[in-house]
Amino acid sequence: MNGLPSAEQIFAGLPDVLLIIDEKHEIIKVNPVAENFFGQSAKHLIGEHISSQISFADDRLEQALTDTEANLAARWTPVYLRDRPAGLVNFDIHTLPADSRWRIVSIAPLPSDGPVIEQGQGDQDQFSIRAPDILGHEIKNPLAAIKGAAQLLDRSLDETQKPLTQMIKAEVERIAKLLDRMQSLSTTQPAKVEPLNVHSLIDRARRSIEAAHHGEIQIRDQFDPSLPDVLVDPDAMMQVLTNLLSNAVDATKNLEHPDIQVITRYSFGASLSVHGSDQMERQMVRLPVEIIIRDNGPGVPAELEREIFSPFVSTKAEGQGLGLALVRKLIGDMNGRIRYERLAREQYTQFVLYLPIAAQG
Repeated sequence: MNGLPSAEQIFAGLPDVLLIIDEKHEIIKVNPVAENFFGQSAKHLIGEHISSQISFADDRLEQALTDTEANLAARWTPVYLRDRPAGLVNFDIHTLPADSRWRIVSIAPLPSDGPVIEQGQGDQDQFSIRAPDILGHEIKNPLAAIKGAAQLLDRSLDETQKPLTQMIKAEVERIAKLLDRMQSLSTTQPAKVEPLNVHSLIDRARRSIEAAHHGEIQIRDQFDPSLPDVLVDPDAMMQVLTNLLSNAVDATKNLEHPDIQVITRYSFGASLSVHGSDQMERQMVRLPVEIIIRDNGPGVPAELEREIFSPFVSTKAEGQGLGLALVRKLIGDMNGRIRYERLAREQYTQFVLYLPIAAQG
């Protein structure tokens, strides 16, 4: 086709703030949106060290700016321009496939009335997200209209052009799922718990994951057959198990000998402090049933381990950072707890679920 825009024109026309930095962490290229965002011309920005122009309160993001191997995405994070607050942004930084010496920084400024992340003092695991009602109507309805228009347009295009409408439909579905997950994080409805055999749930989740990968993935188990029934919400528990098993598959997919294990056991002395209200903080709750999902993948980068269950932070460029935050919330709704561990003497990491048992009749 004639008249296709050049790569330079595409870079200049993209709506997000874009910067390319070299191995010295110096800016070598910016787009016009970046000039407006920083209030400086490209002439003044090029050659500047990236840390002299932007900074973050989060140490992980600060380190990513000067780590040539960092590939990180953060959502709804505060940013500072030359030490002055500049609101909330979606931030991405990753190496360029064409030349790993270069990295591209993408910054998308966000409206000030978006989700709010709150963490209780002294306990970074406690948070709440207030997703505005606008997500349910003012965004999803236009998305449905966009998808419908793409489906109609698809009928009139030739085969060479249909991938464009397919991409539009796929992106609409992805955004709609993201909105659903954000809203599920803000729900306050109690879990509908009931006595269940934990091994039956694990078997269902394992079969689902193995089937999705056409039998190419094998998940080993070490079960304690004497475990009593647990008190959980079956749908929520299935989501937790499939999420954690999927993460384990992703973590080991490039290994020559991947090893994913599910272990169950009864811990007679297991008790955890329940945080929340002042009254609950003084209580110790027994959660004797443990489910361990273990793999020999590389694990979470050390700089992210403290915030692994926080929302809107991900090590994946395409990730939204909501999966583990949702897992933690679902487990908490069922009066359980979750912990991430790195096994010091072995090349394994694991998630440990602590669950309450059903009342014995």
